[in-house]
Amino acid sequence: MATYSTMDDVRYRPGGDNGILRHVLFEEWQSRCYWCETPVLFATVEIDHILPHTATDDHLADLIRQHGLPADFDVHAPANLAPICGPCNREKSNNRFPGTLVTGKLAKAAKAAKAAKAAKAAKKQKRVIRRVLAFAAANQRAAQAVAAGQALRSPAEVLARVRMLTERVQAFSDTWRQDITTTADGIGLLYTPKTSGQEPGLPPLFDLSAGDAATAQVERGLTEVRDYGGAVVVDGRYLFPPDDSSTPSIAEMLGLTGPDDQVLIAAVGTQLDPATTFHLALVTASGAVRARLPMHADSVASGQRGVRMILRDGSGLFTAYLQAEHPDHGGSITTHLTSESLAGRYPYHLLAALQLFRHAEPTDRLEVRLNDRPLGPSVDVDAEQMGQILLAFRYDGELIAALDRIQAHTGQRFPVPERITAAERADLLLAARLLDGKEITLTDDVLTITVKPEAIEAFLRDQHEGRPGELTALGAGYAVTCGEHRMELGQVAIRAPQVTLINADEMRAAARTEEPVKARYQCLPGTKIIVQMAASC
Repeated sequence: MATYSTMDDVRYRPGGDNGILRHVLFEEWQSRCYWCETPVLFATVEIDHILPHTATDDHLADLIRQHGLPADFDVHAPANLAPICGPCNREKSNNRFPGTLVTGKLAKAAKAAKAAKAAKAAKKQKRVIRRVLAFAAANQRAAQAVAAGQALRSPAEVLARVRMLTERVQAFSDTWRQDITTTADGIGLLYTPKTSGQEPGLPPLFDLSAGDAATAQVERGLTEVRDYGGAVVVDGRYLFPPDDSSTPSIAEMLGLTGPDDQVLIAAVGTQLDPATTFHLALVTASGAVRARLPMHADSVASGQRGVRMILRDGSGLFTAYLQAEHPDHGGSITTHLTSESLAGRYPYHLLAALQLFRHAEPTDRLEVRLNDRPLGPSVDVDAEQMGQILLAFRYDGELIAALDRIQAHTGQRFPVPERITAAERADLLLAARLLDGKEITLTDDVLTITVKPEAIEAFLRDQHEGRPGELTALGAGYAVTCGEHRMELGQVAIRAPQVTLINADEMRAAARTEEPVKARYQCLPGTKIIVQMAASC
């Protein structure tokens, strides 16, 4: 811990201990970053030199002249120091800010102690110095609190801190034992009853007597944690103050050092048997499971009233929220299922989740199942609405499978666009069928072929006028679109089993005028034009 004896001692110490100075600056600037003016936590705040102390001598002298400061201005003095958040400090760094910009910031940061023109800034500097000296000389608890906010540099320091805190917290309650434990997030405070007959609940940590909207929200959060587990973050200002000046406060006990420091209140999580399985199941009207989608427990929490779980599938497309009440609170189970948008996700990421609906029927229902047994009732949706949802997911699954098939064929990989038109959907489904080697039948029954003038006579000689016949042709490149993306699938073969030429006279007239003409073929009743990928013919 740094020591301060005189006013001249209160300055930034490069490479030294600046904990108390950082603490005082943090409070003087109302727990805010002076650069972006947003609230910050003491644990993350840094000390910034408003005029950069790493500037060259010439540049620093120029800045001092620009701002009317004395030639012997000390860049490490409190008048040139302010609390700053990490992102702003990295952005500001040692940039050579223009004089006007620095002046603007200095106006918000007390203008670097202009001796005659900034009495207010001078008063702030004097107050900072006075508070630092007071903390160092008389308020050892505050100094210890600042030390508690600093990083512990070795396992021995951690163990020493845990032992010290464990000894001090035992005075808080005659009926509760408090133990300090190390956790992945820092140091945790664990409460256990000293007697087996202890009533459930926590000893009084927070003062919520104000009864305003803010305290009511904190109280609701604490009640939720008590009833169903989980965690809630509470501002340190709600902690009970000490009974007298000789007793350390809870805030000091926990190492809180600023008004915006926070306390995490968490219930111990319920541990699931590793063999436990969860599924989102598609179930028929008769109760048979048609398909299953594995889900994993993203979080499990339990309290006095019941258990809450959040389940998700591997793709993150579906999330199930479950709440199971304890038997003495009704024993009911409620399930809420949500789904994310398909847009912005790659098709191959969605296939496994949408396979669940491949054979869905409108009379089916969805269940969340634990170890292959229904976990409460089916997803609570009106039967008719559920039928529409299932068929919509089935159609979406077919569309995503088609898009994945086309992307694999063309070598293009892009996420599902925000909007796909109805025409694009139909074309994508037809294109996937073509790529699978299947034929598609067109709704048109007329086929046209453009014939050049010099080829019309030969073309007509090869025709069997009035007699139907089969026509095959190699079409141009086949392409489909999906949003802004155009995908070329390759050439297709066109076949019309029973067609007749219906405009031979028009073609003869065109031959005399030496103009190109379209030969028009009409399918016979009951026949259609068939298209297939050329490579499959």
